[in-house]
Amino acid sequence: MKHLLPILAGCTALLVPSLTAAQEISLSGFGTLGYAQSNRSYRYQRFIDSGGTLQRDSRLGVQLDASLTPEWSATVQAALAPAPDCDRQWDLTLPWAFVSWRPDNDWLLRAGKLRLPLLRFSETLDVGTTFNFARLPVEVYSLAPTADVTGLAVARNWLDEDREVSLEGYVGSADSYWRFFRRDAVPGSRPRGAWFEHIDMWLTGALLTVRDGDDRLRLSVHRSDVKRADGPIPVTYPFVPVASGGYYQVTDALPGPGVPTVNRVLNYTFTASVELALSHDFIFTGEAVRRRVTRATLGTDSWAAYAALQRRIGSWTPYVYIARILSSSGARRLYTDVNGNLLPASVAGVEIINPTQRAGVDSLNVVDQRSIAVGTSYTLTPQQKLKVEWLHTRTGSASDFLDAPAGENSGHRAVDVLSMSYNFTF
Repeated sequence: MKHLLPILAGCTALLVPSLTAAQEISLSGFGTLGYAQSNRSYRYQRFIDSGGTLQRDSRLGVQLDASLTPEWSATVQAALAPAPDCDRQWDLTLPWAFVSWRPDNDWLLRAGKLRLPLLRFSETLDVGTTFNFARLPVEVYSLAPTADVTGLAVARNWLDEDREVSLEGYVGSADSYWRFFRRDAVPGSRPRGAWFEHIDMWLTGALLTVRDGDDRLRLSVHRSDVKRADGPIPVTYPFVPVASGGYYQVTDALPGPGVPTVNRVLNYTFTASVELALSHDFIFTGEAVRRRVTRATLGTDSWAAYAALQRRIGSWTPYVYIARILSSSGARRLYTDVNGNLLPASVAGVEIINPTQRAGVDSLNVVDQRSIAVGTSYTLTPQQKLKVEWLHTRTGSASDFLDAPAGENSGHRAVDVLSMSYNFTF
């Protein structure tokens, strides 16, 4: 990694001056103006509540592509979107900034900041005109450890009369944020509300894509070495017995044997995507993800899937999808044990211990929910789409996507969301 970063920095430094010598330069852009409103006062997916919001789905981006020589090209993309580390701010970022070398039609090498190749719509997840859903199913698309990676990627294509096969591999680093929501304030130390932890990752992966006409199959495997920038990661929470029963030590600030921690966790992510063009203009899309987390008990150790059916009817494309995400049994069991363990008011220090336990369990990222969505897109022009969708979500034991009211739980709730958006490219 130490040797790779100077190379990538050099590629980026050469990118801007190289544009002046480009043989051909093209400028494009994309954007979504999206409104979403739920039937609940608490927030869902960071921003959506009964007051309505434009922040969940709205974004704007521009992209510059330059052909430097017949073999070399460069791409820079800038995007304005909600900040990954604050629910109240917007950030201008560079999701893409890379140099490409295509020695022939079969090989492609890229260096710089790239979109992580993971799922069917990963490379275009910000471009609303490339899919018909009001938004991609959060149950599945939330499992990407990051949207972008800074590194090297190489792809090999095989093309014949019937199908196209591509194999891609990448290696690189990324930084992102874990968002948590603390339901209750911890007196004297931590307020109620969202907080964000900065994480650093080293990623490698491989992706196989097969296209046969309008049908598409994609399989991938990824490994990410994840480290918290601000400290170690808890492995589990030990139980500390006391006369009245006991409590879980979620922080070393509480008496106990100490919280076991690790400096890094390893994530192994496996994905499978299929898209089939059926008769009578129906399209079936299905995607599944399994993310295995080692060295710690976290809710991010989970599986998720969705299945969608669409049909083109002139300019309209109505659709329906069902989605499911479920954290591992170990993570859900730890969440249930800690969340339900409350000391009686007679115990000394209970006013600190109980909310501290809840704050600790809120950092496990446990998700157990299912959703069904019904919607449609309307194609105004090839560059413009209108979308409307009704989404119904039910949570099981818990859901990290839902900011529970003070003193309550995120589990066993139902949320309905109405979404409308205008999507465009130019």
